[in-house]
Amino acid sequence: MLLNQNTALSLQSQLLNFGLNPSDWTLNRLHTVGYLIEHRYDANFKFIGKYEFKARRPRWKTVELFSI
Repeated sequence: MLLNQNTALSLQSQLLNFGLNPSDWTLNRLHTVGYLIEHRYDANFKFIGKYEFKARRPRWKTVELFSI
């Protein structure tokens, strides 16, 4: 469980790389390598993100708009 929490926190902070404020978004695990990224104040604004581990650290592989 701690690994999942650390992975989610790391990925959430990396949302800055996509121009997103990490504190405005929540991550909900979809499957072993993906998260639903939902805006905290607009439930209809969502992304789907897939990640991979590089150098033993999680990194976003793709972040795609799901709904707006």
